[in-house]
This record gives sequence, structure tokens and C-alpha cells, in this order.
Amino acid sequence: MTIGAIVLAAGLARRMGRSKLDLLLDGKPVLAHVLERLADAGLPVIVVTGGHADAVRQVAGAATIVHAPEYAEGLGASLRSGIAAVPPGWTGVLVVLGDMPHVKPDTFRTLAAALESGKPAVVPVQDGRWGNPAGFARMHFATLATLVGDAGARAVLRRIGPAEILVQDAGVHRDIDCMSDLAGEASQ
Repeated sequence: MTIGAIVLAAGLARRMGRSKLDLLLDGKPVLAHVLERLADAGLPVIVVTGGHADAVRQVAGAATIVHAPEYAEGLGASLRSGIAAVPPGWTGVLVVLGDMPHVKPDTFRTLAAALESGKPAVVPVQDGRWGNPAGFARMHFATLATLVGDAGARAVLRRIGPAEILVQDAGVHRDIDCMSDLAGEASQ
């Protein structure tokens, strides 16, 4: 069984006003932190590009890259493109946001292990709140492939009732939306 990660890196970064995934956090691009943590967790990765595709490609390096042609539509279009690119051998995916560089490798491993153990969907919970990334078994890929607009996978999660996986990782709630979010050290 192989669990992989779909990294959504197709957004327009409207709040930031420019590409944010190539901005430096502790000397490395934001997206590089995400990809390194996924590599540390041992997960294969698909990176979905869109609005700032050239900047994302430069950071993504050797990762499998898929372009979402309808990226301006929102998260649904990005996730559809990512799901369409999942290899047949993957039995599940973690849907990872490219602007969340603080999620720990252990959190990725824990969520992947829960999917491997037969959970149909998982979500990390820290301090009583759902965080990111969410995970889905292959049985939900067809539903994820129908998402439209800026609705991400959260609506699907609410409908199917995921297994809530308790984590000690504040990174599941920390994204990069403005320049002040780049201050400080990346969590280990």
C-alpha cells in the first residue's frame, strides 16, 4: 500500500499579492520546507501548479509536477488535477497545502499510517480543532475529482466523517498568508 501526498501549490496568493511559495522562511522557500518534511516522512509527492507555475517549478525540483489549467477557479480545480495524476498504486493521499511549512514529518507519517490501517478519511486534530492535511483513501477519489470552485476537501470530510487523529503539532493550523507569517523559525 502506498500513501502519497498531493501538494496544492496552484493558488494565486491574492492576500500576499505575489507568489508566496518561493518566499524565504529560515533561508529556504516556503514550499521547500513542505517538500522536505514530506520527504522526511517518506511520502511520494505530486505538486499541483497554477498561478505561479514557474516559481513553483523552480522550488519543486525533481517532484512530480502537474499543472491545473483551471487553477483560477480555486482549490477544487487544483485538487481535481492532483487526483487525476495519482498513480494506480497509490491507495490513498494526503492533501497538503503548499503554504503550510510547519507541519511535522511525524504528523504526515501518523496520518499516512492511519490511512494504511484502513481508515477511509483522516484529519489531524490539535487543540480540539481540525487542521491540515486531510487524508483520503482511494474510495473517495471520484468524489474529490468532482469538486468545483474554491471549495476544498473540507465539505467532503464533513459529509463522510473522517477519523480524527490527535496530534501534537501546531503546524497543522499555521499557513503563510502575509509577510508577518514568515517571521520566526520553522517548527521542527
